[in-house]
Amino acid sequence: MRDYRSEPVHRMVVIGESNAFGMCAIEPRNEWVQTLANLIRDFQDEPLQVFNNAIPANVIGPESPGYGTIVGTNPSALERYMTDLIALKPDLAIIAYGLNDARCGNPAEKFLRDLEKIISDTRREPNALIVLTSPYWVPQFDPGLVDSLKVRHDYGPAPFNKVGREPVLSYVVGMREIAERYDCIFVDLFMANEGAVWLLNDDMIHYNDVGQRVIGQLVFNAIAARCSFIGRKSIRQAREGRFSIGNTGGTNAMSKWIEIWHEKINEILKPRPTQ
Repeated sequence: MRDYRSEPVHRMVVIGESNAFGMCAIEPRNEWVQTLANLIRDFQDEPLQVFNNAIPANVIGPESPGYGTIVGTNPSALERYMTDLIALKPDLAIIAYGLNDARCGNPAEKFLRDLEKIISDTRREPNALIVLTSPYWVPQFDPGLVDSLKVRHDYGPAPFNKVGREPVLSYVVGMREIAERYDCIFVDLFMANEGAVWLLNDDMIHYNDVGQRVIGQLVFNAIAARCSFIGRKSIRQAREGRFSIGNTGGTNAMSKWIEIWHEKINEILKPRPTQ
């Protein structure tokens, strides 16, 4: 498997919308950007600085139908990415767009064109690991499913009240292709959380504390599976502490089997005398 990054990250910069902003997370530590940052800190020795430049209601570009309609939609990502992302010299750049553009009916070709411009310019930063997340799943994209679950939902004001599944799936497919083209890590949050209405706040647009934690964990999982820097600390600690199958595990296990396992396995692992 391709190793996207072997060195620790020190500057994480995020641009995105309200869920990346952390909206509807009661505890700040549960915001998905903070969840991700703290997991990275847990598994690397070096410090991580976070710049969360997500803006609630933000859209990808000035041609988006939602642009200028409510506070936060402008300046768009296309108008601010140079200052709010690239100028900060990230070694971990996270770009989290698509929800608001899909909700206001921005055609996939326009959304993907603007997104590709941001990705291609960010890729010119030689040290940046780029992570691209898909739109989040919300009931607005599957109204029939939500009606069957008898969950209260509100699609919000125009133009952010477009419903339907196919447009947002075009975003997901196109974003995956862009990520492959520009050597980015893509995280499909749409399929991962599809139908899980219990992860959402009552407004059915923003993720609650557990939903935010799930998103942060999913993004971390994608990074950890593709970047060796996440595993280096654990490997070093295990070797330095001589941890193995003989002296780990057993938390809340049956005491009898803890004793039997450690006795038998350590007998097997005992160095054999040389002949």
